[in-house]
Amino acid sequence: MAAPVRVAPLQILLVTRVSGLEAELRGRALPGVAWVRARSESDTAGAVPKAEVIVADPPLVAGYLKRASALKWMQSTYAGVDELVTVGVHQDYVLTRLEGVFAPLMAEYVLAQLLARERHLTELERQQAARHWQPARYRRLAQLSMGILGAGNIGQAVAAAAKAFDMTVWGLRRRAGAVPNMDRVFTTPELAAFLHGPDYLVNILPSTPATRGLLSGDVLKACRPGTVLINIGRGDVIDEASLVRAVTEGWLAGAVLDVFEEEPLRSSSPLWDLPGVTLTPHVAALGGATEIADVVAANVERYLAGAPLAHVVDWERGY
Repeated sequence: MAAPVRVAPLQILLVTRVSGLEAELRGRALPGVAWVRARSESDTAGAVPKAEVIVADPPLVAGYLKRASALKWMQSTYAGVDELVTVGVHQDYVLTRLEGVFAPLMAEYVLAQLLARERHLTELERQQAARHWQPARYRRLAQLSMGILGAGNIGQAVAAAAKAFDMTVWGLRRRAGAVPNMDRVFTTPELAAFLHGPDYLVNILPSTPATRGLLSGDVLKACRPGTVLINIGRGDVIDEASLVRAVTEGWLAGAVLDVFEEEPLRSSSPLWDLPGVTLTPHVAALGGATEIADVVAANVERYLAGAPLAHVVDWERGY
């Protein structure tokens, strides 16, 4: 990418609800950049058609991109760009996603939930409230195995965390090949064999045509007894009815869910009261403004210099 010749500052449209991000970006040393903040839907509608560069939360701009005739590059403030790779959304520009921010947070979430379940922390808290003394037996993590669906930077961070406790780690990815901290790697056609091994399944897959519904139907019947699903990727990897059935039928011993088909989860969902299921409101990895600004600012510098951008999305793959 050749650096454009500019006689005026590059105006970058910022559309975000990330607290503190605007201040972080304005505080960076980025000569030749003028930040334009859209603070309402009408601001966004008016600014998108004229913007050469947009930094935005995908849900806030997806509906306006068909009119983004001047757009050359958009930097997502999210790792997931589902709304932007949907058929019908304007794609005549370079899209980059956020990477390197969420992996440690995701790994912490997975290990926290795994340890809470294995060490019976919720039950022990109830016992304390009831003044009841009842020791519970538990398993060492080194006795357990983890299967990770998705072997990118987040999957590798989760694998490294599991390996720190000497867990056996399997991975599932689109193509064959070794992955750091994964003892065995399966490809998507080997899904049934992959599901039969681990004590914990951790989904980190993005939402793409190839992943939506991947675990729906009776697919999880292939799991061995006692398997627990931890979903921190995207909720549409399995539909709600299939998930409820998998737990009810005993194909899964339980689930830890941070993402859902529809968010917020409706109050009438059977998942709220399903035994063995833990729900959290999409909080596994809440990126901070400073970390997000680091990634954005580095890519802005590349764009101004005409250098290749980092974390470019492949439109066909969806990530």
